[in-house]
Amino acid sequence: MFRSKSVYQYCAILFAFFLVSCSHGLPELDPYKEASPAPGQEWEPTEKEREKAFELEALPTLPQELEADAESLTLPQLVDIALANNPTTQIAWQDARAAAAAWAEARGLYYPQVSGTAEYFYAKAGGSSAGSDPFQDQYGDIGLSLDYLLLDFGGREAQIDAARLALLNANWNQNQAIQNVLNEVAVNFYTYIGSKALVIADEINLEEAQTSLEAADLRLEAGVGTLPDVLQARATLAQVQLNFVEDRGAVEIFRGNLATSVGWPANTEFDVSDPIEELPIGALADNVNDLIEVAMNNRPDLAAVQANVREKQAELREAKSEFFPEISATGQVLRFWVRPDGQENEFFTNYLIGVQLQVPIFQGFTLINAVRQASAGLESAKAALRLQEQIVIDDVWEAYYMFRTAVQSLEAAGVLLQSSLESYDASLARYRSGVGDIIELLTAQTTLAEARAEQVQTTTDVFTSYADLINAMGTEIPSPEEKIIIDSETGGEKDINDEN
Repeated sequence: MFRSKSVYQYCAILFAFFLVSCSHGLPELDPYKEASPAPGQEWEPTEKEREKAFELEALPTLPQELEADAESLTLPQLVDIALANNPTTQIAWQDARAAAAAWAEARGLYYPQVSGTAEYFYAKAGGSSAGSDPFQDQYGDIGLSLDYLLLDFGGREAQIDAARLALLNANWNQNQAIQNVLNEVAVNFYTYIGSKALVIADEINLEEAQTSLEAADLRLEAGVGTLPDVLQARATLAQVQLNFVEDRGAVEIFRGNLATSVGWPANTEFDVSDPIEELPIGALADNVNDLIEVAMNNRPDLAAVQANVREKQAELREAKSEFFPEISATGQVLRFWVRPDGQENEFFTNYLIGVQLQVPIFQGFTLINAVRQASAGLESAKAALRLQEQIVIDDVWEAYYMFRTAVQSLEAAGVLLQSSLESYDASLARYRSGVGDIIELLTAQTTLAEARAEQVQTTTDVFTSYADLINAMGTEIPSPEEKIIIDSETGGEKDINDEN
């Protein structure tokens, strides 16, 4: 009777627990409560989940040692900061460190595997209705085992070699990440400088548009002009003012882009000094094939893909080695004891040493398919290498002609600006004297404004395309005093300052 009552109590407790679980909506019973109730209704997180979701990392700020130069930072200063702060380099570095640890982990296969064990057991049994006696025992053991792979026909070496090549891949990728950050900072730096120069050009355009309007007003007051002339001049002035507002906003956008490439938040307060270096017009040789040859021997991303091909080759060797026997040695020492009920401890020691030969016979076609998979992966990596070679050549080819085009456009933009300035001055003089008309003057004014913008843009393009070309070649951006040329004998780089 007592036993039956206890069973009923246990059932009641379990039933109550079930009801409580249902009332609290355990995910196991009602998982849909953890998602949005409808397609068009937002999911509402709990206050704790919201706090956890927005526990963000602290972003780097302007270093204290550069606060005095915060309004006149140079490109080398920004590059130094970017190499330490930019998340791209941080990610690539940590990936390389992880690959290095993975290689070290793989090299553990060269060492014996030693493990220890310790166990304790207590057993007790009551007597039966047939009259058998109850008993209780205690027993345990402590042991040490060693296993060592003697021979697996190259599988271990291939696995370790694949990990080493994965490390090389990661290291090359880190180098490429550094090159990309250098390029990104340089391009954003010169783009920001160019946007500031464009605002200065807009200010000059505003002054000239105001001068044209004043000339139209004077002619209207003198009775030799017309109201449509004044209205056209005002419309032109309004357009110049609109351009000025848009270009001034672009300055802040490009400053934010530069801050982001450095690794700062876009709203960081800083400014840069204007570049003092000369235009890198004669910095590179004219033979694009020589530049391509330099890129094919310097681009880190190309070396990374090549390392990936070698890694896939090692993985194929590892897959093929699974067809061969594996020989390993093992050793074990086990010390165990037994304490029967009412008796003293009894101790025993066992020793085991041996050699094991494991021969694969049939594994459900997994081995052959693993080889097929590794072989396909190798061919894919080879195709990726060929593709990367084409990408490198195309990058250099495009960057080279973008640079040459920018250099040639700069000279043409200078001629256009000079002629436009002379044309505007002449048109303004003719209009003031009553010979020219307002259309001629405003056309000359618009042409001059466009010429100024073109001059700024082509100057910016020379610097940015030069940075892109250096990045495409896989070399660091040289200082303003350095000039990179191509050694016709070796196909490598040399500094022309060394020849002086």
